[in-house]
Amino acid sequence: MLELFEKFAQRHQAWRQPLLLALVMSGAVFFGIVTLASSANLDNWLIPSILLVLWLLQFYSGLNLFAVVPPRADPRQAWKLRIKRKAHRFCYHLFAWFMLLVTIAWAVTSLQLIAAWLRIA
Repeated sequence: MLELFEKFAQRHQAWRQPLLLALVMSGAVFFGIVTLASSANLDNWLIPSILLVLWLLQFYSGLNLFAVVPPRADPRQAWKLRIKRKAHRFCYHLFAWFMLLVTIAWAVTSLQLIAAWLRIA
């Protein structure tokens, strides 16, 4: 699974800058909606702006986190280096599982928020 995330992140590195720009712009729109909008407009646009900001943040952090994953430990290396490499990769495995679980939870929450937003709108 770790290699799958690494391949995905490496293939989509060209999207890092546009994602960052979109994240900053959507964060500014979210801040503007929260601070400047009337309560009627706030009800209409708060949920979509939250969804956009958090999904962009999820994708951007995934691309940055898994862009460079440490390679597997080589059996010819010293045991200290092998242990260090395995521990480092273990942390990346934990990050990968956490990212997968967060994505699933966020997808379910997004569907619920979209359903609530459609009832409001």
